[in-house]
Amino acid sequence: MFHRFSSWWRALSVVLLSLATLTWPSAAFAQTTPAFSVLNQAAVATMSNAGVAGFSLTLAATGAAVDSVDLSLYPAMVYRSEITALIDGVGPGVGAIATTVVTQPTCRTATTINLRVSLFSAQATGPSHLCGSQPLHLRLPCPAAACDGVYPLAIAVTLDHVRHVEWSMIAVHVAPVTHPLLVDFVPVVDETAWSAASLAESDFAVIARYPSLPVTLAVNYLPLGHAILGSAGRPWRDALTNSLTSAQHRAIVAPPPNADLAGLAANGFPGEVAQQIDLASSFLRTITGRFSDGPVFVAVPPSPAVLNALAHAGTSEVVVPDASFTPAPSNTLGWGAAIHVTGASALTALVTDGGLQQLAADSAIEPGRRAAMTLATLAFLHFEAPNASSPRTVVLPLNVGSLSPAYLNDLFTASQSNPFIVASTLATSFNSSPVGSNNSPPVRTLNAAVVSTWSSANVASLATLISHTTSFLHAIASPTQTVALELYLASSEQVGSATNRQDAITAAAGYLNAQLSGFRIDDSAITLTGTGSELPITLFSSARYPVTVLLHLITDRLKFPNNKKVYVVQLSTPTTPLRIPATDRQGGSLTLQLELTTPDGQLVLARAAVQVRGVGTSIVGYLLSGGSLFVLAWWWLRTYRRKSRGRHAR
Repeated sequence: MFHRFSSWWRALSVVLLSLATLTWPSAAFAQTTPAFSVLNQAAVATMSNAGVAGFSLTLAATGAAVDSVDLSLYPAMVYRSEITALIDGVGPGVGAIATTVVTQPTCRTATTINLRVSLFSAQATGPSHLCGSQPLHLRLPCPAAACDGVYPLAIAVTLDHVRHVEWSMIAVHVAPVTHPLLVDFVPVVDETAWSAASLAESDFAVIARYPSLPVTLAVNYLPLGHAILGSAGRPWRDALTNSLTSAQHRAIVAPPPNADLAGLAANGFPGEVAQQIDLASSFLRTITGRFSDGPVFVAVPPSPAVLNALAHAGTSEVVVPDASFTPAPSNTLGWGAAIHVTGASALTALVTDGGLQQLAADSAIEPGRRAAMTLATLAFLHFEAPNASSPRTVVLPLNVGSLSPAYLNDLFTASQSNPFIVASTLATSFNSSPVGSNNSPPVRTLNAAVVSTWSSANVASLATLISHTTSFLHAIASPTQTVALELYLASSEQVGSATNRQDAITAAAGYLNAQLSGFRIDDSAITLTGTGSELPITLFSSARYPVTVLLHLITDRLKFPNNKKVYVVQLSTPTTPLRIPATDRQGGSLTLQLELTTPDGQLVLARAAVQVRGVGTSIVGYLLSGGSLFVLAWWWLRTYRRKSRGRHAR
């Protein structure tokens, strides 16, 4: 019994060892430890009529001896899911069609390995590029005219006897490209662009270095507002301005993802929808002097109600994420043209490419390799319909503030010479992408979206907040304070529960009320001494910016020149003394009501009741004065006569 068990165990051990031996190369090949990195890689290899091409590759390996570098090409990709697998670090499930290896590479400088790789068609001949004395060439099993396509590329580096592999792609270009893709590079300037200001400034600097490359920035008013208000915002503002210096660099509005456009429209605030759009345009002009183009970038999947709210606010073109639809257009063949949306046919929409957006943002892939994979993916999209008669557009959002400047630089540099694409602005793409062309249905249906709920308190308090904020904005001339008030108001108009919205409205109202509480009228008593007197009135302001107000004098007793009872006053210092001519013809005391309001008279900033004591000059006063003089004269006359008779008696 023991002998049988021992024999069984020995047999099982042999099987397990055999399996381990068979699977070890695959496991080693799948090793993805980032022991080396791709600093730069050409995304396109252009093959001559003779079937010869080449591409460059620069690697970095530190802290280890490089035993070998081998490159392998796999069959040209047919499905986009194959690209997804490469991005995830999983290679094709088939064998390589071409391989080249160099051992102990001598084309190495310090930690950098600079490779130039020759690429041949099946029958092509010619000299090969070398690494030192070792040739580096790959041969495709296709005639030159049939080698067009995008091929998976395995880059394997053996360091100290340990093999490490990274996956990339290379596009082979043979036939002339008569209908290149339109590619809209859309750097998105959202809140991340302010929270990571230094990185955003570096990204802006890269954009500024490519003045001839069409780029459309999608700007959110929140980072723009923060940059205007922030004491350290000058470098950020300057970098943004420089990135928009070129006429080829445009800007469009991107409302914050949490702005409740549908809720505003449904609850009687259509003007606030327009304000959500206009705010970014206004802030952009303040910072850069540039105007925004007409399309609106919608960052999160919208509902038809959101799009209709935008349409009623004057928008006719929108960019929406492809996650708005099922299936996502980027995962189908029906992409690339402008479309209409069910329930919101008044607008024309372009759809972003979610897969490319995720790839661009994937920091796990080093910038050089990521740029090459991005451009190779664009080439793959071209090959899906290389002879399409109508223009096809790929919208690629690039998140400023979370994007590597090195990636952005590599992407823009290679894009200028990429035969498969032509960079375009969004406005151009809307004009050149006929609705329903290129197998794209003219109408798509949005996925269901969550609808916000509003309470009656939300509606009432927001209406009051809008009214008071708008009225106070008419009174001030401070750009920074205007921005702050507008930001507080706009930020309160958010999606979510009624409770959360009410909290945001209350916070905005609290900030406004803190500004409104800084005004006071001196209520000390006043004495009018007679005709030609002046009312001494003192106004106080704790605001640190000029405020224009109306002073209302409310009384039926006092007379003012030209019957003027409302005065325009600018409060630019903590104390503002006024002298207002007034006459009281009746005398006695009265209560003068004083009010400070905004210039439109809709908002009372301060009130005071001032006691005024006057010396009368009426007819009654004259009679009393005359009677007193008569009595005094009569008394004096009688006294004088008595004295005269006394003298005669003596």
